[in-house]
Amino acid sequence: MAVFADREEFVRVMDKVVAGLNENEQLKARLKSANVSMGIIVSDLEGGEYLMSFKEGQITGTPGGAASGTITVTMTQEVLDRIFSGKSSGESEYFAGKLRLRGDEWTAESLASYVYYMVPLYKAAREA
Repeated sequence: MAVFADREEFVRVMDKVVAGLNENEQLKARLKSANVSMGIIVSDLEGGEYLMSFKEGQITGTPGGAASGTITVTMTQEVLDRIFSGKSSGESEYFAGKLRLRGDEWTAESLASYVYYMVPLYKAAREA
């Protein structure tokens, strides 16, 4: 099932998530010493790649370049939507074989804690 009409909608939603994360002072304080990135590859969306970087209290997002992330997660639109809507966890999707991970599992687990901050932003961006 298609969640996004096209790559542009996916990027627009992710850009809004990143903008919202940068407004969260509590999260930015948590990330003061961070230097990690997460590449997202949406396997059933042509060009559906996005790279989120968490570095020294700043969060950036760029379309493409997912393979250069400290970790890279590959999933379908539906799985991404379940995780970012808070209906499922990345860990449960991973163990169910619905999400592929490249990189260190420990790093992925620490990045998964940021999803808590992303859920309300993702939901608002999808409704806009």
